[in-house]
Amino acid sequence: MKRLPFLSASLVLGALLASCSKTLPAQEIPISKQNVLKQDNVIRGQKLFGQNCAACHGANATGGMGPNLTMSALVRHDVGGKDIGTVIHEGRMDKGMPAFPQITEEQVSDIAAFLHARIDAFTRASALGASAFAGSLNVGDANAGKAVFAAKCATCHSVTGDLKGIATKRDPAELEQAILLPKAKPETGSVTAAGKKYEGRFLHRDGFTVTLQTADGVSHTWETDHVTVNVPDPLKGHKALLPTYTDKEIHDVFSYLETLK
Repeated sequence: MKRLPFLSASLVLGALLASCSKTLPAQEIPISKQNVLKQDNVIRGQKLFGQNCAACHGANATGGMGPNLTMSALVRHDVGGKDIGTVIHEGRMDKGMPAFPQITEEQVSDIAAFLHARIDAFTRASALGASAFAGSLNVGDANAGKAVFAAKCATCHSVTGDLKGIATKRDPAELEQAILLPKAKPETGSVTAAGKKYEGRFLHRDGFTVTLQTADGVSHTWETDHVTVNVPDPLKGHKALLPTYTDKEIHDVFSYLETLK
């Protein structure tokens, strides 16, 4: 069986998604989802998006010089434009996005409505309905995926713990992306100061100071120049496993996770 290198897996996902968007029959989009694009606030938001955002994110928010916003976890989990508004007003200078403080809250609400409508119409899934992506991505064998999960994933993950009901919390595209391109920040680690090792959860960490909360609830802060900070990579397991998965195993695990509702 041909094995799937990490980057190749990412490309496969991209190809899958691109293929889905190009070949999805119109009749697979629920009628209720089509109408959302014709709502007044969505139409206003589309116009504002075209004027301020489309140059980087594409006219349909599917990406260009900037990222595809229909695949953005921040956009997908935004409620009422709150998170989207923060990004619009403050920008993301580290990623090359300028701030747009002149855009009003009402305009942010309209832009958010447009983005949510784009997602709703084509990709957004929920426990209440099927997604356009669901059938296209769910092509594996769930039973085989359960066995792969037990062998390779269960050491760190649990279907009754962190992954309980995962199929109702993440839409298929997000779930596939989480498998292939997981993201996580280190939350725990240790600090050795004056010969004593402290273990716990990081509350703050930068180039100058580090603050660690130990199991007794006490917060400790040190200057980083005088201590040794150990930060384990939370994705170490994923990085080690991904090159070992075959194409079929990835599809099978995805199909198994889709049953966790």
